[in-house]
Amino acid sequence: LKQRAEAPSPALNLARHESAWPAWHWREAAMSLLRRAALRSGFGLRCSSTAVVSANQESMSQKVYRWLDITGYLTKWHSRRAWILDLDPPSRAASVMMTEYERKLLLWLTFMNFMFMPISLWYWYGQFTHLSAKPPIPLMPEYQYMNGRKRDFSWHGGRWNDCKECRWLEFECKKMCHDRLREEGRDVRGGRMPRSQTFGFH
Repeated sequence: LKQRAEAPSPALNLARHESAWPAWHWREAAMSLLRRAALRSGFGLRCSSTAVVSANQESMSQKVYRWLDITGYLTKWHSRRAWILDLDPPSRAASVMMTEYERKLLLWLTFMNFMFMPISLWYWYGQFTHLSAKPPIPLMPEYQYMNGRKRDFSWHGGRWNDCKECRWLEFECKKMCHDRLREEGRDVRGGRMPRSQTFGFH
């Protein structure tokens, strides 16, 4: 009994060595105690679903929903965690400010956008093909430079309206016209000299 009474208590030993231990040692000891308590209580464990069904055991409805969820949309609709994991890091940090209604509204708007995309492309293609049709325009007066299909091109045919049957950029027609002019003895500089030895507009 005398020996037991003389033995110092644990609290006395802790008070005795408190001044000898540095502050970081106390912090580390406290954190280890908190970590051990959290692990024992199951707070640090990450729970996940174990309801896994193999392909040969699933029902028809499970198979249909699995193939409907091939893009992960249904998973992200029902699981906020899966939706957050699909975001980039800045959006993950900002997702704490988004309510569940706003999150599902964004998913719904994205789904409706994809649903209307074929209709939008169909309308765009229909409007784009209208460019191949000549729109109704007022009838222009019969000026000399209008409706070149019914008259010659003498207004830009050359010096003596030599090649008035050829349009402005109809080079094959102008080649034949220049050949005819050379046979007639007409001096056409652009048709007489090779293009590699000339410069300027001809």
